[in-house]
Amino acid sequence: MPPARLYHRWKCPWCAAARQAIENVGAPVELVEVPHPRDARDEVEAVSGQRRVPVLVDGDVVVIDSRRIVRHLYATYGDQAFARSIGELDDDIAMDGEAAGADGAACEMPRPEA
Repeated sequence: MPPARLYHRWKCPWCAAARQAIENVGAPVELVEVPHPRDARDEVEAVSGQRRVPVLVDGDVVVIDSRRIVRHLYATYGDQAFARSIGELDDDIAMDGEAAGADGAACEMPRPEA
């Protein structure tokens, strides 16, 4: 299976949070820098249905939003040391009115059909 891919911009603070989570868990993720103009982000739209970053593609799972990406990385690649952070992220996401299930399924969406 190819490594996960993070579509990002280097100067984006939300992307920086996702990159830090990758480093925290040592996940095998390829970084793909995208153009600054959103209308030039065809590849991001092809994988996620929208043009904002960060976007993580991990196998058949596409995760949008930095908090959801961090949660996915911690839950998928982290160990028990990340359990508290996962819980805090779940609470934070739920406060936005978008409850995350215990398994994180609410945070993720399947990759669009090619």
